[in-house]
Amino acid sequence: MKKRLPIVAILIISIVPTLIAATRPRLVIFISVDQMRADYLERFRNNFSGGLKRLTEEGAVFRNADLNYGPSETGPGHAALSTGCYPSKSGILSNDWFDPTTRKDVYCVEDTSAEKVGSEGGGVSPRNLQVTALGDWLKQASPQSRVIAVSVKDRAAILMGGQHADYAFWYDSKSGHMVTSEYYTHSEPDWARSFNESNWVEHHVPDAWTTLHPSQYYNSFGPDTLQGEMMWSGSTAFPHPFSPKKRNEQILRSPYGDMLVLDFARSALQAEKLGQRTSVDLLCISLSCTDYIGHAFGPNSREMADQMMRLDASLGSFLSDAERIVGRGNIVVALSADHAVMPLPEYTMNVKHGFARRILPQTAINPGIEALDRTLEQELGTGEHVIQSDAFLNYAVAVKAGVDSVELERRVREGLLKLDGIADVYFRRELRDNSTPDRPFLEMLRRGYFPARGKDFLVRFCENCLVSKSTTGTSHGSPYDYDTRVSLVFWGTGIKSESVDRDVHTVDIAPTLAKILGLQCPNYVDGHPLDEVAR
Repeated sequence: MKKRLPIVAILIISIVPTLIAATRPRLVIFISVDQMRADYLERFRNNFSGGLKRLTEEGAVFRNADLNYGPSETGPGHAALSTGCYPSKSGILSNDWFDPTTRKDVYCVEDTSAEKVGSEGGGVSPRNLQVTALGDWLKQASPQSRVIAVSVKDRAAILMGGQHADYAFWYDSKSGHMVTSEYYTHSEPDWARSFNESNWVEHHVPDAWTTLHPSQYYNSFGPDTLQGEMMWSGSTAFPHPFSPKKRNEQILRSPYGDMLVLDFARSALQAEKLGQRTSVDLLCISLSCTDYIGHAFGPNSREMADQMMRLDASLGSFLSDAERIVGRGNIVVALSADHAVMPLPEYTMNVKHGFARRILPQTAINPGIEALDRTLEQELGTGEHVIQSDAFLNYAVAVKAGVDSVELERRVREGLLKLDGIADVYFRRELRDNSTPDRPFLEMLRRGYFPARGKDFLVRFCENCLVSKSTTGTSHGSPYDYDTRVSLVFWGTGIKSESVDRDVHTVDIAPTLAKILGLQCPNYVDGHPLDEVAR
């Protein structure tokens, strides 16, 4: 005989689903601040008064978030954020790759079948993405939900939005407009057309990028001129004047590009009634100007300090408007980054008095590779290149000469390790075979390697060594922690304020948001829901 439940238990059981549904947000805002290092939230904390202050003081801050893979680039980073998968599954292993079959370079979101909308945009889509994303999981569970992604970079918007976003928009620096492709729509919506017709750049960008505060406010951030910074109109110091003919492009290396994207996102929020209907909606925003500024001036520049403070103010205004439109307590925000960045080598050497180097490949590395190739040609008795472009090897000529693939790779490795700045070489066989003896960074590079699009070998340069054709600026792409440690914050409905010190990864974000929304992740996803947030 079945026992009858007490009436109180019956009431609790019937109420629980309602309570769970009530705590779910009506709008998820997924923000990627391109190149936002993990230390920015702490370093600039006392200078925040807007959105970043709210997020860090009221939200859950994960202080040890890492990509956990290499290479640390924009395409792979945004795909990992949205899909919960490492590049080894997403297929987006770099911003570009070489297709040995067609002998052509492939851009990570290129799609020649994606036509322009009107006379702008086109040529790109998520066609190269091999897995689904958070927005796709949401659309499958709730077809009426809206998924919109925006950025100044096409690859950032497209890869965050996933396979079935309603819209993805990105910035065209020639026209100053936000554009899309026919993969998403055959005609731009009225609100997007109105935004473009408003000539945002003309009405919102001043004659020069000046500091938000008086110059003495920035003294604690170091000098305004650092060796290695990019020249802007003959100087590396503020102010940075905008040229009337180049302003559409120049705003990308200033805070104004992010302001434009946030204003465009605000238009989408209002016009598409995101979070204001019965379904849950997803708004993905990738803010790219931190990346452009970091590349030009480095993460320790006054320009980066000003960017962080202006971004804090812009995000504060945007979040306040979102709360006003959607309703306080109806929003969840996840903020992270696609990758971080290496400090300017000159800053590390001259200010921090540490080890760092700037290595010019055209003089320090490429001649050595060419010499090694000539040596191998002679050893194998062939007139063909053995080390081909884009890190592919001509295994066929080695076999013809009676040299097997393992011996060829040994010779290539031995030769490459003699070159300035090269710390290790990893071959396709090692990246695919988990039984290969482990060595530093091998597992990280495996998680970032997609064999069907991968090179025959990957090179790891020495730590704190910037291999760049340019004599100024800095970059990212390595598996070192200065490139892989990023910011991560969750804020909003049902999330309490706390600081979390355990190691987490950016692939954990999409599964966490999925759990908050009650969505089922595909079983192949690499990330795991973060219990501190998705209880």
